[in-house]
Amino acid sequence: MLPRMSPTVLDLLAMKNSAVVFACPPETTVAEACRTLRDRRVGCLVVARAGEVQGIFSEGDVVASVVAEGRDPATVTVVEVMSREVATVTLEASSQHTEALLRGHRLRYLPVVGPRGLLGLVSLGDIARYYAARERDAASSSSAAPS
Repeated sequence: MLPRMSPTVLDLLAMKNSAVVFACPPETTVAEACRTLRDRRVGCLVVARAGEVQGIFSEGDVVASVVAEGRDPATVTVVEVMSREVATVTLEASSQHTEALLRGHRLRYLPVVGPRGLLGLVSLGDIARYYAARERDAASSSSAAPS
Protein backbone atom coordinates (compact mmCIF):
# COMPACT_ATOMS: atom_id res chain seq x y z
CA MET A 1 0.00 0.00 0.00
CA LEU A 2 1.37 3.42 -0.97
CA PRO A 3 1.61 6.06 1.76
CA ARG A 4 -1.13 8.65 1.55
CA MET A 5 0.14 12.05 0.47
CA SER A 6 -0.52 15.03 2.64
CA PRO A 7 -3.72 16.84 1.71
CA THR A 8 -3.30 20.11 -0.15
CA VAL A 9 -5.12 23.42 0.07
CA LEU A 10 -7.09 22.25 -2.98
CA ASP A 11 -8.34 19.29 -0.89
CA LEU A 12 -9.29 21.64 1.96
CA LEU A 13 -11.26 23.93 -0.37
CA ALA A 14 -12.95 20.98 -2.08
CA MET A 15 -14.14 19.63 1.28
CA LYS A 16 -15.25 23.11 2.30
CA ASN A 17 -17.54 23.01 -0.74
CA SER A 18 -17.58 26.79 -1.06
CA ALA A 19 -15.76 28.85 -3.61
CA VAL A 20 -17.21 32.03 -2.17
CA VAL A 21 -14.73 34.49 -0.72
CA PHE A 22 -16.14 37.73 0.55
CA ALA A 23 -14.01 40.67 -0.44
CA CYS A 24 -14.21 44.42 -0.50
CA PRO A 25 -12.25 47.25 -2.11
CA PRO A 26 -9.89 49.25 0.12
CA GLU A 27 -12.07 52.38 0.08
CA THR A 28 -15.03 50.61 1.72
CA THR A 29 -16.00 52.23 5.01
CA VAL A 30 -15.66 50.17 8.17
CA ALA A 31 -19.42 50.52 8.73
CA GLU A 32 -20.17 49.03 5.28
CA ALA A 33 -17.62 46.25 5.82
CA CYS A 34 -19.13 45.42 9.23
CA ARG A 35 -22.59 45.11 7.66
CA THR A 36 -21.12 42.64 5.16
CA LEU A 37 -19.46 40.65 7.98
CA ARG A 38 -22.81 40.50 9.78
CA ASP A 39 -24.98 39.76 6.74
CA ARG A 40 -22.63 37.08 5.36
CA ARG A 41 -21.87 35.66 8.81
CA VAL A 42 -18.11 35.70 8.29
CA GLY A 43 -15.21 36.85 10.44
CA CYS A 44 -13.18 38.64 7.79
CA LEU A 45 -13.16 40.17 4.34
CA VAL A 46 -10.28 39.96 1.94
CA VAL A 47 -9.38 43.45 0.80
CA ALA A 48 -8.63 43.20 -2.89
CA ARG A 49 -8.47 45.17 -6.09
CA ALA A 50 -8.64 43.42 -9.46
CA GLY A 51 -8.22 40.05 -7.73
CA GLU A 52 -4.98 41.10 -6.02
CA VAL A 53 -4.96 40.69 -2.24
CA GLN A 54 -4.07 43.95 -0.49
CA GLY A 55 -4.99 42.98 3.06
CA ILE A 56 -7.48 41.34 5.39
CA PHE A 57 -10.13 43.20 7.36
CA SER A 58 -11.40 41.34 10.42
CA GLU A 59 -13.55 41.80 13.48
CA GLY A 60 -10.34 42.27 15.46
CA ASP A 61 -9.39 45.26 13.30
CA VAL A 62 -12.70 46.90 14.17
CA VAL A 63 -12.19 46.37 17.89
CA ALA A 64 -8.52 47.40 18.06
CA SER A 65 -8.35 50.20 15.51
CA VAL A 66 -11.83 51.70 15.42
CA VAL A 67 -13.87 51.09 18.58
CA ALA A 68 -10.97 51.18 21.07
CA GLU A 69 -9.63 54.33 19.41
CA GLY A 70 -13.01 56.09 19.37
CA ARG A 71 -12.99 56.45 15.57
CA ASP A 72 -16.12 56.80 13.46
CA PRO A 73 -16.78 53.61 11.44
CA ALA A 74 -18.84 55.63 8.96
CA THR A 75 -15.79 57.67 7.93
CA VAL A 76 -12.84 55.32 8.52
CA THR A 77 -12.02 53.16 5.51
CA VAL A 78 -10.93 49.54 5.54
CA VAL A 79 -7.50 50.40 4.10
CA GLU A 80 -6.78 52.51 7.19
CA VAL A 81 -7.25 49.63 9.65
CA MET A 82 -6.78 46.36 7.74
CA SER A 83 -3.92 43.94 8.28
CA ARG A 84 -1.59 44.73 5.38
CA GLU A 85 1.02 42.00 5.64
CA VAL A 86 -0.91 38.98 4.49
CA ALA A 87 0.64 35.58 4.01
CA THR A 88 -0.94 33.58 1.18
CA VAL A 89 -0.85 29.99 -0.03
CA THR A 90 -1.40 28.30 -3.38
CA LEU A 91 -3.69 25.37 -4.16
CA GLU A 92 -0.69 23.03 -4.14
CA ALA A 93 0.48 23.96 -0.61
CA SER A 94 0.27 21.12 1.89
CA SER A 95 -2.11 21.29 4.82
CA GLN A 96 0.91 21.00 7.16
CA HIS A 97 2.57 24.04 5.57
CA THR A 98 -0.72 25.96 5.72
CA GLU A 99 -1.25 25.07 9.37
CA ALA A 100 2.32 26.08 10.21
CA LEU A 101 1.80 29.48 8.56
CA LEU A 102 -1.48 30.05 10.39
CA ARG A 103 -0.08 29.04 13.78
CA GLY A 104 3.39 30.56 13.31
CA HIS A 105 2.02 33.98 12.37
CA ARG A 106 -0.99 33.72 14.71
CA LEU A 107 -3.39 34.18 11.79
CA ARG A 108 -7.03 33.22 11.66
CA TYR A 109 -7.39 33.21 7.87
CA LEU A 110 -5.11 32.62 4.91
CA PRO A 111 -6.03 33.69 1.36
CA VAL A 112 -5.47 31.15 -1.39
CA VAL A 113 -4.07 32.69 -4.58
CA GLY A 114 -3.26 31.52 -8.06
CA PRO A 115 -2.22 32.98 -11.41
CA ARG A 116 -5.61 34.69 -11.76
CA GLY A 117 -5.70 36.12 -8.25
CA LEU A 118 -7.79 35.26 -5.20
CA LEU A 119 -9.21 31.70 -5.21
CA GLY A 120 -10.35 31.04 -1.65
CA LEU A 121 -9.74 31.38 2.04
CA VAL A 122 -8.67 28.73 4.56
CA SER A 123 -8.54 28.69 8.34
CA LEU A 124 -7.40 26.38 11.13
CA GLY A 125 -11.06 25.38 11.44
CA ASP A 126 -11.08 24.21 7.82
CA ILE A 127 -8.01 22.06 8.47
CA ALA A 128 -9.54 20.58 11.63
CA ARG A 129 -12.83 19.82 9.82
CA TYR A 130 -10.92 18.14 6.97
CA TYR A 131 -9.06 15.80 9.33
CA ALA A 132 -12.18 15.09 11.39
CA ALA A 133 -14.09 14.13 8.23
CA ARG A 134 -11.20 11.93 7.09
CA GLU A 135 -11.15 10.18 10.49
CA ARG A 136 -14.94 9.61 10.32
CA ASP A 137 -14.61 8.20 6.81
CA ALA A 138 -11.79 5.88 7.88
CA ALA A 139 -13.73 4.71 10.94
CA SER A 140 -16.90 4.03 8.96
CA SER A 141 -15.02 2.18 6.20
CA SER A 142 -13.17 -0.01 8.70
CA SER A 143 -16.37 -0.85 10.57
CA ALA A 144 -18.09 -1.69 7.28
CA ALA A 145 -15.26 -4.04 6.21
CA PRO A 146 -16.09 -7.75 6.61
CA SER A 147 -14.31 -9.53 9.46
